[in-house]
Amino acid sequence: MRNRNLFAVVAVVLWVAFSACQAQAYTAYFSGSQASKYMEKHLSKKYAKARVAVMSEYFMTKNPSLSAKAARGYASLVEAISDKYGLDPFLISSIIVKESSVRVKAKSGLAYGLMQVNWRANKSWIPRVFPTVKSPSHLLHSRPNIYVGSYILKDAVKRSGGNLDRALDIYRGKNVPEYRSKLHRLYSDQVGLLKAKLGR
Repeated sequence: MRNRNLFAVVAVVLWVAFSACQAQAYTAYFSGSQASKYMEKHLSKKYAKARVAVMSEYFMTKNPSLSAKAARGYASLVEAISDKYGLDPFLISSIIVKESSVRVKAKSGLAYGLMQVNWRANKSWIPRVFPTVKSPSHLLHSRPNIYVGSYILKDAVKRSGGNLDRALDIYRGKNVPEYRSKLHRLYSDQVGLLKAKLGR
């Protein structure tokens, strides 16, 4: 009986220790980062023009074949849609760079376009919310793709209670620290460019 009780105690202690390690193992890149804090103070319309310029320039560095007109068009869309959905535009632009290297016709398995929207996983609701998006081919155009991708991201942010790291896990479909780490590097690059542009 004593051995059985001892085993039960050890099992509980190990479970608690494992749970604590699991909780500590989660690495947050966006929550509380200097880049995120900076952007919280620079999301007003006052800085919109500078943000669009940064994203446009950044898109062209990540896809040298992209024309200045297309880059500015994508950046302007990101700015407008982020404002509509209450999102950080640099978060959306970072996803675009990471997911597609800013290639509007990018396809990878079941994922399509700039933000690599998974059609099969979302086709039950996309046409209802976005009546003009009725097939995967529609996601190979910038406007519908950024709208749908940003809508998914907005929902993920809401479901995560505003935690951007957890929201990105939802957007990605699983917890991949390398994914969030890469996105934060892309995000921080753009924040650095904005700082330089604003001189602070």
